[in-house]
Amino acid sequence: MREDGLAGISPRRKGFTRRDPKATLAPDLVERDFTADPPNRLRVTDLTMIPTTEGPLWLSVIRDAFSRRVVARETSARADADLVLTTLEYALATREVEPAQDEVAKSAYPL
Repeated sequence: MREDGLAGISPRRKGFTRRDPKATLAPDLVERDFTADPPNRLRVTDLTMIPTTEGPLWLSVIRDAFSRRVVARETSARADADLVLTTLEYALATREVEPAQDEVAKSAYPL
């Protein structure tokens, strides 16, 4: 292929996101420890763009750090606050916490 001047096409973009050196960093509230002893104590989230022939599809996922189980997922044609908030509302609605465990969690980690 090289001899004939042919090259494959890569779907990857050539650029990447660069952090603004003047920007203030957000606090690391979990100190880069994404493990949890009891379930429903720490949730992690991701927003991913999936390229399709009809345009980008955005996938928002929330996972329980203890069980690594996906507790909520939503898709949208737009990456906006509504997508993330809908995913969060779904995750909170499906939360399986016993009342006693919830009271312990509130006293140990007051808001």
